[in-house]
Amino acid sequence: MAFGLKLAFGDHVHCLFAEPTHSPCMLLGVYTGLHDQIAVQDLGIDNLTAADGLAVGRASGFVGRAMERLLDGFYTLDDQTMYDMLGWLAAAENIRLEPSALAGMAGAQRVCASKAYHQLQGLSEQQLQQATHLVWATGGGMVPEEEMAQYLAKGR
Repeated sequence: MAFGLKLAFGDHVHCLFAEPTHSPCMLLGVYTGLHDQIAVQDLGIDNLTAADGLAVGRASGFVGRAMERLLDGFYTLDDQTMYDMLGWLAAAENIRLEPSALAGMAGAQRVCASKAYHQLQGLSEQQLQQATHLVWATGGGMVPEEEMAQYLAKGR
């Protein structure tokens, strides 16, 4: 997705990777430059998260090297934040997603709130007001109802 958007729109697209705090393998691989030669467990991170679709302890070296020049940033979020966002989304829009599908939801708020990011990227207030935020929110329709009820119960 990031590759296609960057190809089509160039520097007008700002791509962020969102990862669980317990599985930040892409952040770790790209930041250190070690890619698939380092795992989150090497730093004592347990790789346990409700975001099972993102529960990866070691990034792909191929993907990390291919994507690092296309990415504008990374952020992490904890499981409780994903559960909370699920509750809000279900209440407001009747949309139910699995926790890993919610990781990207926090990106727009984080970008809009970070003056340092605006300065680093040269973003004006007008550009931010006209921005469109896309979230790759896959999954949720196949989650059994009992499991979804447990997810929803964990949200605040």
